[in-house]
Amino acid sequence: MPTVVHVTHEAVHQAGGIGTVLRGMITARSYLERVERTILLGPLMDADSLEPLGPDGEVFYDSAGGISTADEGSALGLLAAQFGVRVVYGRRQLRGESGEAWPEVLLVDVSNPPVGLDSFKYHLSGSIGLDSRRYETDWEYEQYLRLAEPGFEGIRALLGESVDPVWLIAHEFMGLGTVFKSMMVGDARFKTVFYAHEVATARLLVEGNPGRDVMFYNVLRLARARGGYVEDYFGPQGSFFKHALIRQAWRCDAVLAVGDRVVEELRFLGAEFADREIDLVYNGVPAAEIDTAEREVSRRKLQEYAGRLLGEEPDLIFTHVTRLVRSKGLWRDLLVLEHLDRLLAEEGRQATFLVLATEVGRREPSAVQGMVDAYGWPLVHREGFPDLSSGELAFDLRVRAFNARARSIRAVFVNQFGWDVASCGSTMPENMGFADLRQGSDVEFGQSIYEPFGIALVEPLAFGAVCVVSDVCGCLGFVARSAGNELPAGLVRGDYTRLQEELEIEEALEIGAEICQRAEVEESQRVATALGGRLPADEKQRQAALKRGLAVAQGMSWECVVTDYFLPAMERM
Repeated sequence: MPTVVHVTHEAVHQAGGIGTVLRGMITARSYLERVERTILLGPLMDADSLEPLGPDGEVFYDSAGGISTADEGSALGLLAAQFGVRVVYGRRQLRGESGEAWPEVLLVDVSNPPVGLDSFKYHLSGSIGLDSRRYETDWEYEQYLRLAEPGFEGIRALLGESVDPVWLIAHEFMGLGTVFKSMMVGDARFKTVFYAHEVATARLLVEGNPGRDVMFYNVLRLARARGGYVEDYFGPQGSFFKHALIRQAWRCDAVLAVGDRVVEELRFLGAEFADREIDLVYNGVPAAEIDTAEREVSRRKLQEYAGRLLGEEPDLIFTHVTRLVRSKGLWRDLLVLEHLDRLLAEEGRQATFLVLATEVGRREPSAVQGMVDAYGWPLVHREGFPDLSSGELAFDLRVRAFNARARSIRAVFVNQFGWDVASCGSTMPENMGFADLRQGSDVEFGQSIYEPFGIALVEPLAFGAVCVVSDVCGCLGFVARSAGNELPAGLVRGDYTRLQEELEIEEALEIGAEICQRAEVEESQRVATALGGRLPADEKQRQAALKRGLAVAQGMSWECVVTDYFLPAMERM
């Protein structure tokens, strides 16, 4: 049975989607039955912490802390001395839907360069042409090059004389230095894997151009039809260190992608990727089963909260749980709601749109309660600490403009991390929790301009919500496959990148803000009409939607991902 090594910046603390992927995958029964041993490898983030492996971790060896209870302690001690770095080894607990797992964790302190780093960079340049001198002033690049040699040799020290195969998985660019080291050493036990959770080059071009996804994906489509690649149309990208790293990832024994769009984006990078087999390994979606009564309880809590804020409980609850970043396309939600507002006004129904997003992280409970008492947060906001940051202010101004025009929908911007009384103040019902926000929503929005998969966008599908996503969202392919190769009633797709007229590639490259915004306005009206026809009218319709949504979500579980996608891809190596 194989050992699987996941190289990631989220070996201990979950900072984003990769942590969610690791938890879901590693705790799946099918993974645990097939994988003998799992090791998480990453940089030591909390060098001064008394719990370097987190509150759910157990330290077996620490070269700086005098802890050496592991059999591998002597080998790790030699490693620490050889490279002049601190090494921490132990295990931590992961909990998922299927149960729990205790993967091993190996961390390397990269705050100082390890012995031999310059030699490693020199040989890396000679073997694959990666010139580290261009990027070593960028800490994101530098720290993962520092991890590579001591990290890889640390894994070999833990393996000892074992002859079992090892799947070395680089989660995004962060693990590629370690993968390249493995290739240079040539240890036959190791099979290397690049797991693309996005394509950084594509994200940069989408977010950095006024034509956004409308421009980029039309250029990609037309360019690939001609056999062209990204640098043929967007110029050299080598100054971007993430591009330089992932451009070489085709060398791995296997390449995995979290969504259908990511496969297209990888093939757009260059001829080597265009000729490679790329395996789809989607993200899993939680599929906890609840009954109608539980859903209605959560829904009532959200209605009650909206009523306390606005003075009247709404008929419908709309939500968007996200990070407050450009790629999430929050302005598109308001465009759709402007059209939907007129439809709801004709029907005499009211809705509240709850947006849970923050740019700066969690506010302290005392600060939140102070804002609630002083001026009625989150219905009312003020610029500056502890309330609106600059990015939050920009979105709040859009919300205010929307609310000034709307008749039947009120948007409430909750710029906080967390969904309970401690996080959001005394206006919130006492027994409210984050699960209520997922279980009680009638509609979840997620119309991103760049979205490799989008777990959060489709989580409420299992609870009967209608999920509104854009056509660039990677989850679309998985949803369709789970629903019998068609999109289910619980999902509305906004085809923002599909233009009415066919363009030549030179014209597509000229798509700017005006064409993009016109496409968004036109498509948002169609989305609003489609959504209006799928809004539940009563509890009976919500019950039917719950049953349909759960059936689709169960076909997208982590058990399905591991069994149908991950393990077959690994075993083909």
